[in-house]
Amino acid sequence: MPAVPNVDSILAQLKKKGSEKTRKIYSRHGMTTDNMYGVSVADLKLIAKTIKGQQSLAMQLYDTGNVDAMYLAGIVADGAQMTPKQLDAWAEAAASRQMISEYTVPWMAVEHPSGR
Repeated sequence: MPAVPNVDSILAQLKKKGSEKTRKIYSRHGMTTDNMYGVSVADLKLIAKTIKGQQSLAMQLYDTGNVDAMYLAGIVADGAQMTPKQLDAWAEAAASRQMISEYTVPWMAVEHPSGR
């Protein structure tokens, strides 16, 4: 029986999937890469399939501050289940992370009943 995914196991997967090439690509597009493994969006989507519907895990991943984990959290989380306070916290944490502020947080906000 496979182990239940947790933050540490997901971060280990992200680290393994990361590449310097992807980090450079993200950097050229204005992304700060100081806390990023450089995981492709395609790989993030594959990992997301394995943890789909795990809202609590998504919230924990976002809280790591790792850009790859934050983006993954945005794929997995359901914005409709988040509180306005959680949405605000996500927006605040995304301020200096271009991919997160432009994609992940808006995805969550648009799903929330008061997000618009």
